[in-house]
Amino acid sequence: MEIIDYFGMTADEQVYLLSGLKNSTASDEALGDLVSPDESIEGMVIGPHKYPNPGWLGTFSHQTMFDHVPIREHDTPSSNASEGTSLIRPSEAVATMTNLSHGAKLVEQMHRLLSLPSCYSIIRQWSAQDTNLALAGGFVDQCADTVRSLLPENPEAPVDNLETAKLLFTNTNRQLTTTASAATLEDYASQFCQKNARWETLGLFCTAVSRAAIDVINAQGSSKANMTCRGLSRLAMQFSDAFLEIAVSLDCLNDLQLLLQYENFILHSMVDGDQSYNSWKRLGDVIGALFALGYHQQPDVEPAVSTFPFIVDLRRAIFARVYSADKNVSIFLGRPPRISRKYCRFYLPGHPIEMTGSSVFQIPQWSQNVVYTYHFETQWTMLCAVLKEDILDLSNSKHGTDNGQRAKDIQQLAEALWQALPNKFKLQGPLKHSDQSPVITDFLVSARLNYLHISFLLRLVLTRGKAQLDPALVVVSSEMFEIVVEAIVLRGRLLNSGTSLVWKVAYYGLAAAGALCLWLLNESPETRNSGISRSKVLQHLSVLVAEIEVGSLVEAEDANYKLLMSASHTISNLLDQLLHGTIEAQKRDGDTFEPPLLADMRNQPEWSPWDNAALQEFETDFWLNLAGHPSLTGAESPIDNAPREL
Repeated sequence: MEIIDYFGMTADEQVYLLSGLKNSTASDEALGDLVSPDESIEGMVIGPHKYPNPGWLGTFSHQTMFDHVPIREHDTPSSNASEGTSLIRPSEAVATMTNLSHGAKLVEQMHRLLSLPSCYSIIRQWSAQDTNLALAGGFVDQCADTVRSLLPENPEAPVDNLETAKLLFTNTNRQLTTTASAATLEDYASQFCQKNARWETLGLFCTAVSRAAIDVINAQGSSKANMTCRGLSRLAMQFSDAFLEIAVSLDCLNDLQLLLQYENFILHSMVDGDQSYNSWKRLGDVIGALFALGYHQQPDVEPAVSTFPFIVDLRRAIFARVYSADKNVSIFLGRPPRISRKYCRFYLPGHPIEMTGSSVFQIPQWSQNVVYTYHFETQWTMLCAVLKEDILDLSNSKHGTDNGQRAKDIQQLAEALWQALPNKFKLQGPLKHSDQSPVITDFLVSARLNYLHISFLLRLVLTRGKAQLDPALVVVSSEMFEIVVEAIVLRGRLLNSGTSLVWKVAYYGLAAAGALCLWLLNESPETRNSGISRSKVLQHLSVLVAEIEVGSLVEAEDANYKLLMSASHTISNLLDQLLHGTIEAQKRDGDTFEPPLLADMRNQPEWSPWDNAALQEFETDFWLNLAGHPSLTGAESPIDNAPREL
């Protein structure tokens, strides 16, 4: 068998090769000789059922009413249902040889194209640093061992791809047990690992490989090593997509598939970018699956045939992370959130605290000795997301007279939440003084930024439409931005604790930098006396611009490169004009203070940094609006191409 050097190919050759992952059909002659295309394999299914799996049906569904209609004991669902709506058990479904051929082709390509020894090595290196997939991390090692048992490490070793595909299809179609027979994580994993391997198993493995390669890229200094890891990451992601697509097409939705959908969404946000439509669509797919499984309506007490506790907590953790992602992505992209608390009943993972919209916001009493895990990070992120949803509701509220008190209540809850956080997880000084592990140090940054972001959004809501910036907004923006810049400079001491550094820069850093840019443009006596050092702000803005422009934070091939470069260009333009005196930032006339730029703004209604009425729209459109500021546009200045004095 010929071994293809994927990483030695040109970009066009790689794209052509990867297109085969989605275009494989039964035209493969070797498989065509094995079985007639008209044959089918019992016990496997791909494509729609005669009647699709309806999933969870709520209170107003007709099914709820029919469930209360008594039937005779000898009646069965099949005898009462018409032929067109009869439910088909998975074991009764069949798949054509065309689909089996596609699966076998994927197995062959994975074995041939992925360097499995390198994949195992990079996963070991990754997990040894205490970082992993946030939800499915506990299954990664078992999935890797399963791939090792299915496929030999030597790509030239013979593999019966057809039989392997049969095994994967058959197992994927089986239900996963979530009751007492799956008492532990190992028991649960045994249902989809080794001889019970499923398409989701391969999907989780490839997702972990791709994520591990991304983190290695962030830690490597060699451009050649980065190029190799970037190619491996994209190739593994293509396989993850292909395996997920097969699993979803089987219409056998379950916890494992939802795990893969979530981790695949996170992977795409890191590879395709946080503004990618592909990432946005995949988040919607995860939310749709979450609703179809009914995990938005979590019972406080499990039924008599109890689902095992660790499965219950896993489901709550899945909902928590998807809910948090929905809120943060909504704010970042300026789009409506798709999960609303008032239509859900859910609990904080690991705590009996109900987070339903009508319930009182409760703060867990964490022990000071609590050990950091992704589970703990999930709890903190979800609690912050709940308060952010309240702020989104506040920003759209028509009751202006009550907004001040509502904002005050949210701020008090945020402060109480911060006080409840164990001291060892609080960033209470310069990041360089932290002696924690890289993952925990990264969480210190995330936790503080998440908390400050609540205050930032609140001040933004309360000051929207006002001519002058709120001094409190300037103060919180300054602290947020200082933390982000310090994290950029000390990125070698950080490891992904749930969100990447680039996400922190794009989500928190650019929002804070935008507010600070407005402050520099429109400084007033109130904001000037806020205690913020103007020179330090200029220094931090210069550091951000330098890190972006030299390519040490993101490279041209990275997903968020265009987003960050656009913001960097606007900041750079502002710095040039400030440092060369083009913008007269301060002007005094006795006791009156009226910056000419602010006066000009008031006389130019066509430009406003708050052009968008919705709070969510601040993040993405802000830089486009700021770049259109009268002082940052117009004829090119002779100093535009001069080196900036830092």
